[in-house]
Amino acid sequence: MESLFGPKLQSKEGELNTSEALKDKVVGVYFSAHWCPPCRSFTPELAKTYKLLTEEQSKNFEIVFVSSDNDESGFNEYYRTMPWLALPYADRDRKGALSKNFKVSGIPTLVILDPSGSIITKDGRSMVDGDPTGADFPWVPPAVKDVLGNAFVNKDGETVTLAELEGHHIAIYFSAHWCPPCRSFTPNLAKTYNKLKEKGVKFEIIFASSDKNEEGFKEYYGEMPWLAVPYADRERKQKLSQKFGVTGIPCLVILGPDLEVVNGNARNRVSSDPDAAEYPWGAKPLIDLDEDPSNINDYVSLLFIKGEGMDDGAAKAVMDKMTSSGEQYIEKAKASKDDQEFMFFYSNGASGKVTSSVLEAMENPASADKPMLVVLDIPEGGKYCVIECDMPTPDLVDSALADYKAGKLTMQQLC
Repeated sequence: MESLFGPKLQSKEGELNTSEALKDKVVGVYFSAHWCPPCRSFTPELAKTYKLLTEEQSKNFEIVFVSSDNDESGFNEYYRTMPWLALPYADRDRKGALSKNFKVSGIPTLVILDPSGSIITKDGRSMVDGDPTGADFPWVPPAVKDVLGNAFVNKDGETVTLAELEGHHIAIYFSAHWCPPCRSFTPNLAKTYNKLKEKGVKFEIIFASSDKNEEGFKEYYGEMPWLAVPYADRERKQKLSQKFGVTGIPCLVILGPDLEVVNGNARNRVSSDPDAAEYPWGAKPLIDLDEDPSNINDYVSLLFIKGEGMDDGAAKAVMDKMTSSGEQYIEKAKASKDDQEFMFFYSNGASGKVTSSVLEAMENPASADKPMLVVLDIPEGGKYCVIECDMPTPDLVDSALADYKAGKLTMQQLC
């Protein structure tokens, strides 16, 4: 735990040794701030659960407050309302590292760790909201199979069991009739689905409706050729959304035959691949930024912009190296069952819609027409570093990432 929080933590009585304070305990890492209204609503509810677990049930549980307050006085005022420990406010670097490590994109966020420091769940807030008495502590998320359920309905109102889908890739389609982007995506998804079924591919989609009532569900499901979670089973739909971290729709979660997640949201991949040439749309080692920028906000990324003055052979060598590195990081993430450490993007030139926005956000985009390698760390407050070179080469791919990990790069702020 010291590697996460440092040697000392703050308590109401003064400093404590981290290793002693958190020994053998499940730990909640609570990202919050006084200026955040949802935080101020959640904090007293979390405090009730904390006291139930630690005082009445004698559970080995501790919470560490990681403040996003704007200044120390705000931290002090807010921390007075909390019964747990805190990361010292002055340790802003460690606060940033924790936010980055757990990919915190909004507050309040409660990450639950086991005594070894491994993640139990990043969605502790929902767990506490749904279980305020701590009956399910330490809130180990259910397996996909348990959340997915065993029975679905087809277009004829007949029941189809999970056993009948053995050997299939399964897509969970979170969508709703009232959502314009959903209504645009659904007919295209249906075309791709039908093409796969015509080829005899073992693939099925299960609609998990966010419609406001059963009438809306029935009208919308009438446009779909696949299975659905029965609309009346709102609890199952809610648990599916929670399990896969769905925060917006449309969202298309792809599961392998083993029910492991292949892609947490393949919407963009499917949209750009209507003929399903890249089915089942698993993690891609090198991504066209202007086609699918969806992961760039959540991961440290290496971006190669071809620019002008670079011959195709040299550009291909750089992209081949990035593809190879991307494949290695994908396999590493699969083996560790953790998030991918780096993502790899390319762009054909500075005029791409997303690429041009990235370049405009840089302090000096004057060199935008030349080929470049850029390390982007958007999760860490929007930072970037253009790798100094006359022309990008394959060897710079590994050295850029090594320098980033070693803290050797001079990162600048995106505007």
